[in-house]
Amino acid sequence: MVNFPNTKQWWEWDEWQLRILVLGSLLLQFILLVFYMIRSRFISPLIRACMWLAYLGSHAMAIFTLAVLFIRQNMTATVEVSSIVEVMWAPVLLIHLGGQNPLTAYSFEDIELWRHHTATMVTQVAVALYVFCRSLPSGDKRLLLAAILLFIPGIFRIIQKLWALKSASISSLMGSSAMTSSLVTAKLGRGGLTALLIEEEHNLSLDVYVQEARNLVMGTVVDDEPHSHQFATPEIEKLFVDHPIPYSYRLSRLRGFLKGPVIGSYYSELLAVVTLGFRMLYSNINSLHGFLMQLSLPFLMLPSLVLFITTSHNYQKDGYEVKDVKVTIVLLCCTTLLEFLCLFCSCCHVGIATGRTAAGQQNLISFYARKRQPTKLMKLSAAMGCQGYIDKHWYMERASEHVCIGILDLVIKHAKDGWTIYIVDGASYHRFNNLRGQWTMRKNNLCDRLLQWSLLEPFDQSVLVWHVATELCLHHPVNSPDIEVPESTASRRRCSRVISNYMMYLLFIRPDMLMPGTRQDLFTNACKDIELMSKHHVNEPQSIDERSVIEQVLLMALSALPGADGIGTIIPTACRLAEDLMELLGDEKRWEVIQGVWVEMLCCSAGSCRGYLHAKSMGEDVEFLTVVWLLLSSMGMETFPDKFGRLHPAEQVVTGTSLSQPQEIPSPREITII
Repeated sequence: MVNFPNTKQWWEWDEWQLRILVLGSLLLQFILLVFYMIRSRFISPLIRACMWLAYLGSHAMAIFTLAVLFIRQNMTATVEVSSIVEVMWAPVLLIHLGGQNPLTAYSFEDIELWRHHTATMVTQVAVALYVFCRSLPSGDKRLLLAAILLFIPGIFRIIQKLWALKSASISSLMGSSAMTSSLVTAKLGRGGLTALLIEEEHNLSLDVYVQEARNLVMGTVVDDEPHSHQFATPEIEKLFVDHPIPYSYRLSRLRGFLKGPVIGSYYSELLAVVTLGFRMLYSNINSLHGFLMQLSLPFLMLPSLVLFITTSHNYQKDGYEVKDVKVTIVLLCCTTLLEFLCLFCSCCHVGIATGRTAAGQQNLISFYARKRQPTKLMKLSAAMGCQGYIDKHWYMERASEHVCIGILDLVIKHAKDGWTIYIVDGASYHRFNNLRGQWTMRKNNLCDRLLQWSLLEPFDQSVLVWHVATELCLHHPVNSPDIEVPESTASRRRCSRVISNYMMYLLFIRPDMLMPGTRQDLFTNACKDIELMSKHHVNEPQSIDERSVIEQVLLMALSALPGADGIGTIIPTACRLAEDLMELLGDEKRWEVIQGVWVEMLCCSAGSCRGYLHAKSMGEDVEFLTVVWLLLSSMGMETFPDKFGRLHPAEQVVTGTSLSQPQEIPSPREITII
């Protein structure tokens, strides 16, 4: 029979307790460094969950070990113990609390909780200093000097992390008008900051901006201004906090964009901007003083390490435990090695430079087919009550980088066509940035063919209707999978389906990024509608795949009435839209229209998403919508603060004139009181 009091006493007083704790804290720091180096790559949800647990566990382990040190010091005040534990291990734990890698935050919530982290870490520093003062070796000045030298990098590491968290918070970003002077100089060159301030003071009106931007894109004016390539904007923090950018600066960025590389090479330029934003928000080397502190910390640990190792042979003679001496040497050597590895990662931007972007894929038809034939993992997750998380993250696919680059080319073409064809004044500029497919309908003369009704619903509902209609057109029984199609049509199918599935991913997993006020339950409700419609099907198919589900939905849509048996309007409406597309258009023209509608919806969603949400999503993956958002901003299009910060069109008319035009303020004598 187990003696629980003796077991508890063993855990509280056994000499290996603290050794295991400090070595475990060191191991977690190495694991975090490995995770940090692979963070920019696409990793599985399981590894990402382990990364999150390691991030939380590293702080918990260091705090718990400091608490054990504090308790042991109070409870063993009259007992002879190896004071080297209390003296040398406390500052090392402070370094672990400050984080061994350049990554200061795992998610944006950690940044916003910087005050909470400040209170916690100040408490831990006080505990470590208390343990140090209670364990001062009276006769060993070498050990005392080594411990004091070790406290310096520990406290510096804490200060560095807290300062980085505070600098990346929304309140700090909103208070700053530009990035660090070093980064501004690197992007704008000599005199660039002065030119930027002059541009803000002499801002352009909307109509003047539209005309000059049109002339630049159309090439009707010769641009002889000595502007450098300004594609990677140094004012990215203004976008993240939804500050409106002056029209003069937008024109300058558009000029730099047009002078940039050829189409297809913008992808790497956009990722460079994302890397700059990631360093600013989630890294402790986002400024010159942060990098200098990162550079000095490894060398601050070397004197303490050298002093302790050169005198370690004398500690056994002085009565110290040999095992504690060996553990301390391992702890100091490995922690110093970690500091140099982190310095190498910071200098080479390992783990910070984002090589790719994530374009998650979620498909309603595939989701329903998988639900009808659940896997063992789905059954296990349902029994454990975490089926919702598994459905959202485990079976999510990603689009290839090649297709993403092709979609960016379509966005660039759409924006350039808008500048040259659609946009002629301020009002048309506002309308263009709110298009959801209307321009594609107008260009293909479909407004009078009753297809534009599908775009009059709320945006989230229209996205879902067009997603189902795209799948119905792709797997329609008329389209045999054995028939070869031209490469242009196949490319439009591929791009349309990738954008459609990505918009479903946003609707199901990141609804706040799709559009403000998006209803996440539309996805699950549509899945339930398909299930309700399938109950009327007499002959149940033997195998449930996408094509069989499509045939079943098309068959039941002819007899199912919206509202009957609890069936909603989304699936029947999508079936009606698909049938109209199949009847009115040929195969090539149909996919040209579908692709055009999806490109407009993608641009509308990117321009309507808050910069805060883009910054928040970068903590996990670089969303493809963020890249599109930066691309549209670089091409002079509207973003969230421009769309939702301006006056309503009905409020922009004063006595028959637009507020975009300069208005003369009447004198008091000219005002007639009615």
